[in-house]
Amino acid sequence: MPPEIVTARLRLRSLTTSDLAAYQAIVSDPSVAQPAGVTLPLSAQHAANSLRADQQQPLAYAVTIRPADSLVGTVIGYEHVDALGGLDRTAVELGYFLAPALWGRGIMPEALTGLLTTLTRIETPIKTLWATSLATNQRSQGVLSHLAFKLIDDQMMVPNPANMALERHLLYRYDLP
Repeated sequence: MPPEIVTARLRLRSLTTSDLAAYQAIVSDPSVAQPAGVTLPLSAQHAANSLRADQQQPLAYAVTIRPADSLVGTVIGYEHVDALGGLDRTAVELGYFLAPALWGRGIMPEALTGLLTTLTRIETPIKTLWATSLATNQRSQGVLSHLAFKLIDDQMMVPNPANMALERHLLYRYDLP
């Protein structure tokens, strides 16, 4: 994982087990759970399993507002599977969430800008970031567009295997310089 990232207002650090309560509280909010494909109600065991799985990803950051160190969101770079089904270590699937009380304050764009800047400066195999957004999630689309992610595709996907409902997603790509 790249090093800790510090921006004007934020600190992006490793996710830890001490983040579990805040993590569960945030992803249990329906406005976060639905775009993230999380089935509610979210049990404590499922939240713990999700946090552990996120910690194992190539990029796994807790987003905190300085100077406090409490988790207010995450930025995760998940392993990317290429079109042929193979693991592509030069790319990650970007996922992120933020506590709804903090939406509209520029926190996620600042966190992602810090990540992109760091990935550009350090030696890393990661060269491409992919992201999907529900077609109805205009906030997320705004974040990605603001950061120069390119809209690649508009597709129907099953974000939540529990209900198997197809939802329209937009696929974005960002290539590091």
